[in-house]
Order: sequence, then C-alpha cells, then structure tokens
Amino acid sequence: MAKNNVFCTSFCNHGHRLSDGKPVKHECYVMPTEALHAERAGDTDRANDILAAWKKRKPHRGVKG
Repeated sequence: MAKNNVFCTSFCNHGHRLSDGKPVKHECYVMPTEALHAERAGDTDRANDILAAWKKRKPHRGVKG
C-alpha cells in the first residue's frame, strides 16, 4: 500500500489507512475515515467533532501495511 494512503493521526500517533480507518502495524480502533481526512486536511475542529460523536469503537489488531 502506498505511503500516502496512511495517515498518522493525533488520536494515537500511529498510522491508519485512509481508505477504511484500520490501524497499520499497531493495535487500535478502526477510525472514522471522515475524521482522518479532516485531520489530514488541517480541519482539526471537524475531526474532533467527528471523534466526539463516534459511538461504535471497534478494536482491531492492525494490518501489516
């Protein structure tokens, strides 16, 4: 997977795939992709709003990347 398809989020300071929010090379939650894209674009207020409303937190072992 190309490196630009992974974003290091401030949520956990590790990478998550932009396509589906799955953690890369670490155990974490599957992140809402909308929040990842908003944070990547610099819209941290929107990303925080999305995460504040995030109800279905699904743990994931992580993908190899």
